[in-house]
Amino acid sequence: MNLDQLECTIALNLAEDLSSLLEEHSTSISWYEKEPKNWAFQVVFDPSLESSLRDIIQTFFKEKGLSIPEIKIDPLPKEDWVTAVYRDFPPLTIGRFYIYGSHIQETPQEEHIPLHIDAATAFGSGQHESTEGCLKALSLLSEQHAFRHTLDMGCGSGILAIAMASLWKCPVLACDNDPEAVRVTQENAHLNHLDSLVEAQVSEGFSAIKTRTFDLITANILAGPLCQMASEAVRTLAPGGFIILAGLLNRQAEDVIDAYRSAGAKLFDQLFIGDWSTLILRKHNHG
Repeated sequence: MNLDQLECTIALNLAEDLSSLLEEHSTSISWYEKEPKNWAFQVVFDPSLESSLRDIIQTFFKEKGLSIPEIKIDPLPKEDWVTAVYRDFPPLTIGRFYIYGSHIQETPQEEHIPLHIDAATAFGSGQHESTEGCLKALSLLSEQHAFRHTLDMGCGSGILAIAMASLWKCPVLACDNDPEAVRVTQENAHLNHLDSLVEAQVSEGFSAIKTRTFDLITANILAGPLCQMASEAVRTLAPGGFIILAGLLNRQAEDVIDAYRSAGAKLFDQLFIGDWSTLILRKHNHG
């Protein structure tokens, strides 16, 4: 598959909003700080979508009354970009977990739970601060709590679903609105010998959940969608259940906490990793 990469300069406070607009038109989106207050915004995409991407970006900046940045587009090298990510994906130790790809020969120390996750066309390798925060939050909860029915909403690679199944040997429902993420989750569950515990399905938010309830939910998405799904998410939690929320910047945390407080869940803990927050909230015991 031939892919192109678009790059432009953006202010950090605009990156997430633009990312959510481009999500459906891209294979991957990332941004990084080139120098203080100067962030590079990169989109990997199918070349047939170039004109749509340009239109969305230009409209985004025009509507905000900002000058449109220079947009650079180059073809990705012919080398398989997923293979390139494999090569650059070192093993990680996060909380109670040891995350590694197929190219890693080292075995984890006995006290860590191995998660075999291959870099792929779905988000979630442990390298992003939001995924790291979720894995640390799961490790923290495991010190005093056990769970029987868990849900990974917006599962991406399935790393959090696999982490929960590995920690508690419990059934996990993994949902994503992207069929490719569901396929990758199923593949990673198989790699970890957890096919019998991890059920993956396509779902737009909580639409496919119906009447099921869970005592633990993870949702590593974006601040906007997290706020929009607050009432459905808390309704799907069993009384006294926990929900881990990530994919939000520190400055967005209060809005997300407020949305979930209004829906009936209160803040239990907040983890900070750089500019990113991971929230652990708990539903009131009375339902």
